[in-house]
Amino acid sequence: MDEKFRQTAAGTVEPSHVRDEVQFEARGFGPAAEALQLRVLNLSSHGLSARTHLAFQPGDRLRLILPVVGVMAAEVRWAKGKRFGCMFDMPIDRASYFELLAKVLEPLPPVDPQPERSSPTAASRSNK
Repeated sequence: MDEKFRQTAAGTVEPSHVRDEVQFEARGFGPAAEALQLRVLNLSSHGLSARTHLAFQPGDRLRLILPVVGVMAAEVRWAKGKRFGCMFDMPIDRASYFELLAKVLEPLPPVDPQPERSSPTAASRSNK
């Protein structure tokens, strides 16, 4: 078995390295070149776990389009319903991985608790 995965006592295969918890939408193509929409749940430089509208089988080949790094070829290593984990054919290099993490973990702009009010001068100009 690949050193990046290990078999549990229950006989399932899981990653043997730490993954970063994320939540972002991505696209790609399934084994029959069908379009995919997926929600990535966790990520490492070697693979990811995601939820999608299709069910996959271990061994299925995917092409995933990720921010910063672009198209990544991957193999499904485990699948449970519409959730799956896959390993990239080539790991993401360290610099690109951290740039990808920064992009997907980018905080949303703060919400202004008070709505913007028009100034008295702006109101008086519109009345003229």
